[in-house]
Amino acid sequence: HVDGKERSNLNLEWIALGTILVVAAILRFYHYADFSYSNDELSAINRLRYDTFGELVKNGFFVDGHPGGIQVFLWYWSKWFGFSEAALRFPFVIFGILTVWLSYLVASKMFGKVAGLFTAATLTFLEFPLLYSQIARPYGSGLFFSLLTVYFWLKIVLRPKTNYRRDAGFYIALTAYTLATSLCMYNHYFSFLFAL
Repeated sequence: HVDGKERSNLNLEWIALGTILVVAAILRFYHYADFSYSNDELSAINRLRYDTFGELVKNGFFVDGHPGGIQVFLWYWSKWFGFSEAALRFPFVIFGILTVWLSYLVASKMFGKVAGLFTAATLTFLEFPLLYSQIARPYGSGLFFSLLTVYFWLKIVLRPKTNYRRDAGFYIALTAYTLATSLCMYNHYFSFLFAL
């Protein structure tokens, strides 16, 4: 049962969050394909030229020192959508927008709805998260996967005490946490160290 005041607060919360996400999307999509590739992106693109997956592994990311997740993702993505700035950067823009949403969920769970909205609004405008949402490198996706790990970790540790053998939600959260941590590991060594 939700009374009128709670419903009004919930509506205001969703309007505020929706506005924040729209602004985050506008800022991240604004001219994201209009500037040329950075040297970091060109290095990754240069290592996408292999015809087979085995060559990609051997020559594409073992020589780089980074985990291979993003390089493998870009290899498949570029085969489907091409090498234009718009095509290669698009998934990272989406990661950036979803990061703002996840920051709201994590901060809300830990500190309340107002803190969640403030965190999401702040992340919308911060320079480095905004920049790394517009380049095809593992930094923006690393922030997303790290927040995803934290979100599911909170779902595990903040669960009410129950009989875990009968709690399907616990196993779903544990599985999601494991997958998010694995994504951190394959994304970049910094996100992996964070998850660790």
